[in-house]
Amino acid sequence: MNWEQIKTLLILSFLILNIYLFVQFLDKKEQADIGVLEQQQSTIEDQLKAESIMLPELPDEEYEETYISVKQELFHEEDIILSKNLIAQKPTLINDYFIVSKLDEPMEITKGNFHKELEEIFPRLVLSPDEYTYWHWNEKMNVIIYFQTKMDRPIYFNQNGLVLLFVNNKNEITYYTQTKLGDTETLAEKRELIEPIKAIETLYNGNELNQGDDITSVKIGFHTRVPFEGGVQVFAPIWKVNVNNQKDFFVNAIEGFTFSTKEEDFLVETIEATLERISAYEKDDKAMKEIEEDMEERIEQLHRGES
Repeated sequence: MNWEQIKTLLILSFLILNIYLFVQFLDKKEQADIGVLEQQQSTIEDQLKAESIMLPELPDEEYEETYISVKQELFHEEDIILSKNLIAQKPTLINDYFIVSKLDEPMEITKGNFHKELEEIFPRLVLSPDEYTYWHWNEKMNVIIYFQTKMDRPIYFNQNGLVLLFVNNKNEITYYTQTKLGDTETLAEKRELIEPIKAIETLYNGNELNQGDDITSVKIGFHTRVPFEGGVQVFAPIWKVNVNNQKDFFVNAIEGFTFSTKEEDFLVETIEATLERISAYEKDDKAMKEIEEDMEERIEQLHRGES
Protein backbone atom coordinates (compact mmCIF):
# COMPACT_ATOMS: atom_id res chain seq x y z
CA MET A 1 0.00 0.00 0.00
CA ASN A 2 1.51 3.33 -1.05
CA TRP A 3 1.38 6.63 0.82
CA GLU A 4 -1.51 8.06 -1.25
CA GLN A 5 -3.73 5.10 -0.34
CA ILE A 6 -2.81 5.36 3.34
CA LYS A 7 -3.58 9.12 3.30
CA THR A 8 -6.95 8.51 1.67
CA LEU A 9 -7.87 5.87 4.27
CA LEU A 10 -6.89 8.21 7.09
CA ILE A 11 -9.01 11.03 5.66
CA LEU A 12 -12.02 8.71 5.29
CA SER A 13 -11.53 7.38 8.82
CA PHE A 14 -11.43 10.88 10.31
CA LEU A 15 -14.46 11.89 8.25
CA ILE A 16 -16.46 8.89 9.50
CA LEU A 17 -15.35 9.60 13.07
CA ASN A 18 -16.38 13.25 12.80
CA ILE A 19 -19.79 12.29 11.41
CA TYR A 20 -20.28 9.80 14.25
CA LEU A 21 -19.28 12.35 16.89
CA PHE A 22 -21.57 15.01 15.33
CA VAL A 23 -24.54 12.61 15.37
CA GLN A 24 -23.80 11.79 19.01
CA PHE A 25 -23.65 15.50 19.80
CA LEU A 26 -27.03 16.18 18.16
CA ASP A 27 -28.63 13.25 20.00
CA LYS A 28 -27.35 14.44 23.37
CA LYS A 29 -28.40 18.02 22.64
CA GLU A 30 -31.93 16.89 21.77
CA GLN A 31 -32.15 14.88 24.99
CA ALA A 32 -30.86 17.88 26.95
CA ASP A 33 -33.43 20.20 25.34
CA ILE A 34 -36.22 17.77 26.19
CA GLY A 35 -34.92 17.59 29.75
CA VAL A 36 -34.90 21.39 30.03
CA LEU A 37 -38.50 21.60 28.76
CA GLU A 38 -39.64 18.92 31.17
CA GLN A 39 -37.79 20.68 33.99
CA GLN A 40 -39.47 24.00 33.12
CA GLN A 41 -42.88 22.33 33.07
CA SER A 42 -42.32 20.68 36.42
CA THR A 43 -40.71 23.81 37.88
CA ILE A 44 -43.85 25.97 37.65
CA GLU A 45 -45.99 23.15 39.03
CA ASP A 46 -43.50 22.62 41.86
CA GLN A 47 -43.45 26.35 42.56
CA LEU A 48 -47.24 26.48 42.72
CA LYS A 49 -47.28 23.44 45.00
CA ALA A 50 -44.68 25.04 47.28
CA GLU A 51 -46.92 28.13 47.53
CA SER A 52 -50.01 25.96 48.22
CA ILE A 53 -51.62 27.31 45.05
CA MET A 54 -54.23 24.81 43.90
CA LEU A 55 -54.60 23.88 40.24
CA PRO A 56 -57.81 22.66 38.60
CA GLU A 57 -57.88 20.02 35.89
CA LEU A 58 -56.50 21.91 32.90
CA PRO A 59 -57.61 21.49 29.26
CA ASP A 60 -55.20 19.04 27.66
CA GLU A 61 -56.11 19.40 23.99
CA GLU A 62 -54.09 21.60 21.63
CA TYR A 63 -55.98 24.75 20.68
CA GLU A 64 -55.48 26.70 17.48
CA GLU A 65 -57.05 30.10 16.94
CA THR A 66 -56.43 33.55 15.48
CA TYR A 67 -57.66 37.10 15.88
CA ILE A 68 -61.19 37.69 14.66
CA SER A 69 -63.04 40.78 13.49
CA VAL A 70 -66.73 41.17 14.22
CA LYS A 71 -69.24 43.64 12.84
CA GLN A 72 -71.94 45.30 14.91
CA GLU A 73 -75.34 43.70 14.35
CA LEU A 74 -78.14 46.10 13.53
CA PHE A 75 -81.65 45.41 14.78
CA HIS A 76 -84.74 46.15 12.70
CA GLU A 77 -88.30 47.06 13.46
CA GLU A 78 -89.24 43.47 12.54
CA ASP A 79 -87.06 42.33 15.44
CA ILE A 80 -88.97 44.61 17.78
CA ILE A 81 -92.25 43.19 16.51
CA LEU A 82 -90.87 39.66 17.03
CA SER A 83 -89.84 40.49 20.58
CA LYS A 84 -93.46 41.20 21.40
CA ASN A 85 -94.09 37.47 21.02
CA LEU A 86 -91.80 36.89 24.01
CA ILE A 87 -92.59 37.65 27.65
CA ALA A 88 -94.86 40.71 27.67
CA GLN A 89 -92.65 43.80 27.37
CA LYS A 90 -92.28 47.21 25.75
CA PRO A 91 -89.07 47.18 23.66
CA THR A 92 -87.51 50.38 22.33
CA LEU A 93 -84.89 50.43 19.57
CA ILE A 94 -82.27 53.19 19.80
CA ASN A 95 -79.75 53.97 17.04
CA ASP A 96 -80.62 50.69 15.27
CA TYR A 97 -78.32 48.58 17.47
CA PHE A 98 -79.44 49.08 21.06
CA ILE A 99 -82.60 47.64 22.66
CA VAL A 100 -84.06 48.80 25.96
CA SER A 101 -87.12 46.83 27.04
CA LYS A 102 -89.35 47.25 30.09
CA LEU A 103 -91.35 44.21 31.22
CA ASP A 104 -95.08 44.66 31.57
CA GLU A 105 -94.91 42.75 34.85
CA PRO A 106 -91.73 42.27 36.94
CA MET A 107 -90.49 38.68 36.97
CA GLU A 108 -89.42 37.40 40.38
CA ILE A 109 -86.38 35.16 40.68
CA THR A 110 -85.37 33.19 43.75
CA LYS A 111 -81.85 33.78 45.05
CA GLY A 112 -81.28 30.15 45.93
CA ASN A 113 -82.61 28.83 42.62
CA PHE A 114 -81.97 31.65 40.17
CA HIS A 115 -79.71 29.66 37.80
CA LYS A 116 -82.50 27.20 36.99
CA GLU A 117 -85.10 29.95 36.81
CA LEU A 118 -82.96 32.00 34.44
CA GLU A 119 -82.55 28.98 32.18
CA GLU A 120 -86.33 28.99 31.82
CA ILE A 121 -86.85 32.76 31.65
CA PHE A 122 -83.99 33.94 29.45
CA PRO A 123 -85.00 32.11 26.22
CA ARG A 124 -88.44 33.77 26.44
CA LEU A 125 -87.09 37.18 27.32
CA VAL A 126 -84.60 38.39 24.68
CA LEU A 127 -83.84 38.02 20.98
CA SER A 128 -81.40 35.27 19.91
CA PRO A 129 -81.02 33.92 23.46
CA ASP A 130 -78.89 30.95 22.35
CA GLU A 131 -76.11 33.38 21.35
CA TYR A 132 -75.56 34.55 24.93
CA THR A 133 -74.16 32.86 27.99
CA TYR A 134 -74.67 33.68 31.68
CA TRP A 135 -71.74 35.41 33.36
CA HIS A 136 -72.62 36.77 36.80
CA TRP A 137 -75.20 38.42 39.03
CA ASN A 138 -73.52 41.59 40.29
CA GLU A 139 -75.27 42.15 43.60
CA LYS A 140 -73.82 45.59 44.29
CA MET A 141 -75.59 46.99 41.24
CA ASN A 142 -78.24 44.25 41.12
CA VAL A 143 -77.58 43.49 37.46
CA ILE A 144 -77.43 40.05 35.83
CA ILE A 145 -74.84 39.87 33.03
CA TYR A 146 -74.92 37.76 29.87
CA PHE A 147 -72.04 37.82 27.38
CA GLN A 148 -72.50 37.02 23.70
CA THR A 149 -70.65 34.03 22.28
CA LYS A 150 -68.84 33.64 18.98
CA MET A 151 -67.50 30.31 17.69
CA ASP A 152 -68.96 28.76 20.87
CA ARG A 153 -66.74 30.94 23.07
CA PRO A 154 -67.70 33.93 25.23
CA ILE A 155 -66.69 37.45 24.27
CA TYR A 156 -65.86 38.94 27.65
CA PHE A 157 -66.73 42.47 28.75
CA ASN A 158 -67.80 44.00 25.47
CA GLN A 159 -70.60 46.57 25.38
CA ASN A 160 -71.57 45.59 21.85
CA GLY A 161 -72.40 41.93 22.57
CA LEU A 162 -74.21 42.04 25.86
CA VAL A 163 -77.49 41.54 27.72
CA LEU A 164 -78.02 43.18 31.11
CA LEU A 165 -81.02 42.19 33.23
CA PHE A 166 -81.87 44.83 35.84
CA VAL A 167 -83.26 43.49 39.13
CA ASN A 168 -85.11 45.55 41.77
CA ASN A 169 -84.83 45.22 45.55
CA LYS A 170 -87.59 42.57 45.49
CA ASN A 171 -85.46 40.28 43.29
CA GLU A 172 -87.64 41.01 40.27
CA ILE A 173 -86.35 41.57 36.73
CA THR A 174 -87.94 44.83 35.61
CA TYR A 175 -86.15 45.69 32.36
CA TYR A 176 -83.14 44.77 30.25
CA THR A 177 -80.76 46.14 27.62
CA GLN A 178 -79.37 44.22 24.65
CA THR A 179 -76.68 44.66 21.99
CA LYS A 180 -75.51 42.09 19.48
CA LEU A 181 -72.38 41.40 17.44
CA GLY A 182 -72.86 40.07 13.92
CA ASP A 183 -70.70 38.53 11.20
CA THR A 184 -67.29 37.15 12.16
CA GLU A 185 -64.12 36.97 10.05
CA THR A 186 -60.69 35.52 10.85
CA LEU A 187 -57.79 37.91 10.30
CA ALA A 188 -54.93 35.45 9.76
CA GLU A 189 -54.00 31.78 9.68
CA LYS A 190 -54.72 29.90 12.89
CA ARG A 191 -51.82 29.60 15.31
CA GLU A 192 -51.21 27.22 18.18
CA LEU A 193 -52.20 28.86 21.46
CA ILE A 194 -50.02 28.88 24.56
CA GLU A 195 -50.88 26.10 26.99
CA PRO A 196 -53.04 26.85 30.06
CA ILE A 197 -50.13 26.12 32.42
CA LYS A 198 -48.10 28.76 30.56
CA ALA A 199 -50.90 31.29 31.11
CA ILE A 200 -50.84 30.46 34.83
CA GLU A 201 -47.05 30.77 34.86
CA THR A 202 -47.39 34.24 33.33
CA LEU A 203 -49.69 35.26 36.19
CA TYR A 204 -47.36 33.72 38.77
CA ASN A 205 -44.27 35.47 37.39
CA GLY A 206 -46.25 38.73 37.31
CA ASN A 207 -47.01 38.40 41.06
CA GLU A 208 -50.74 38.10 40.39
CA LEU A 209 -51.02 34.88 42.42
CA ASN A 210 -50.66 34.73 46.20
CA GLN A 211 -49.82 31.92 48.57
CA GLY A 212 -52.83 29.70 49.22
CA ASP A 213 -54.76 30.88 46.16
CA ASP A 214 -57.15 28.46 44.48
CA ILE A 215 -57.13 28.64 40.69
CA THR A 216 -60.78 27.76 40.19
CA SER A 217 -60.96 27.40 36.41
CA VAL A 218 -59.14 28.09 33.16
CA LYS A 219 -61.33 28.64 30.09
CA ILE A 220 -60.85 29.92 26.58
CA GLY A 221 -62.72 32.86 25.07
CA PHE A 222 -62.28 36.20 23.29
CA HIS A 223 -61.55 39.69 24.57
CA THR A 224 -61.33 43.10 22.92
CA ARG A 225 -57.96 43.81 21.31
CA VAL A 226 -58.64 47.28 19.94
CA PRO A 227 -61.48 49.78 20.55
CA PHE A 228 -64.67 49.54 18.54
CA GLU A 229 -64.21 51.59 15.40
CA GLY A 230 -65.98 51.95 12.08
CA GLY A 231 -68.54 49.26 12.85
CA VAL A 232 -65.89 46.53 13.22
CA GLN A 233 -64.09 45.28 16.33
CA VAL A 234 -61.08 42.98 16.69
CA PHE A 235 -60.94 40.26 19.36
CA ALA A 236 -58.03 38.17 20.59
CA PRO A 237 -58.25 34.58 21.86
CA ILE A 238 -57.56 34.56 25.59
CA TRP A 239 -57.31 32.24 28.55
CA LYS A 240 -59.63 33.36 31.35
CA VAL A 241 -58.12 32.32 34.67
CA ASN A 242 -60.44 32.54 37.68
CA VAL A 243 -58.80 32.78 41.10
CA ASN A 244 -60.63 31.99 44.35
CA ASN A 245 -64.00 32.20 42.59
CA GLN A 246 -63.59 35.97 42.85
CA LYS A 247 -61.16 37.53 40.40
CA ASP A 248 -60.69 36.88 36.71
CA PHE A 249 -57.45 37.41 34.80
CA PHE A 250 -57.15 37.32 31.04
CA VAL A 251 -53.99 36.12 29.30
CA ASN A 252 -53.64 36.70 25.58
CA ALA A 253 -53.39 33.15 24.26
CA ILE A 254 -51.17 34.14 21.32
CA GLU A 255 -48.92 36.92 22.65
CA GLY A 256 -48.96 35.94 26.33
CA PHE A 257 -49.54 39.31 28.00
CA THR A 258 -51.91 39.68 30.96
CA PHE A 259 -54.76 42.07 31.69
CA SER A 260 -57.82 42.21 33.93
CA THR A 261 -61.22 43.92 33.81
CA LYS A 262 -63.10 45.10 36.88
CA GLU A 263 -66.72 44.07 36.54
CA GLU A 264 -68.17 47.06 38.40
CA ASP A 265 -66.12 49.53 36.34
CA PHE A 266 -67.39 47.83 33.20
CA LEU A 267 -71.00 48.03 34.43
CA VAL A 268 -70.70 51.71 35.33
CA GLU A 269 -69.18 52.53 31.93
CA THR A 270 -71.88 50.53 30.16
CA ILE A 271 -74.75 52.10 32.11
CA GLU A 272 -73.34 55.59 31.62
CA ALA A 273 -73.15 54.92 27.87
CA THR A 274 -76.75 53.70 28.02
CA LEU A 275 -77.84 56.89 29.77
CA GLU A 276 -76.26 58.92 26.97
CA ARG A 277 -78.22 56.95 24.41
CA ILE A 278 -81.47 57.34 26.33
CA SER A 279 -80.97 61.07 26.87
CA ALA A 280 -80.52 61.49 23.10
CA TYR A 281 -83.76 59.59 22.52
CA GLU A 282 -86.21 62.34 21.62
CA LYS A 283 -89.56 60.65 22.24
CA ASP A 284 -91.47 61.47 25.42
CA ASP A 285 -91.61 57.97 26.88
CA LYS A 286 -92.62 57.38 30.50
CA ALA A 287 -91.05 53.89 30.63
CA MET A 288 -87.73 55.23 29.31
CA LYS A 289 -87.79 58.02 31.87
CA GLU A 290 -88.28 55.50 34.68
CA ILE A 291 -85.41 53.37 33.37
CA GLU A 292 -83.17 56.43 33.13
CA GLU A 293 -83.91 57.39 36.75
CA ASP A 294 -83.33 53.83 37.95
CA MET A 295 -79.94 53.61 36.24
CA GLU A 296 -78.84 56.93 37.70
CA GLU A 297 -79.87 55.75 41.18
CA ARG A 298 -77.85 52.53 40.82
CA ILE A 299 -74.69 54.45 39.95
CA GLU A 300 -75.25 56.88 42.83
CA GLN A 301 -75.77 54.01 45.28
CA LEU A 302 -72.54 52.36 44.14
CA HIS A 303 -70.60 55.59 44.58
CA ARG A 304 -72.14 56.17 48.02
CA GLY A 305 -71.11 52.66 49.03
CA GLU A 306 -67.52 53.30 47.94
CA SER A 307 -67.20 56.62 49.76
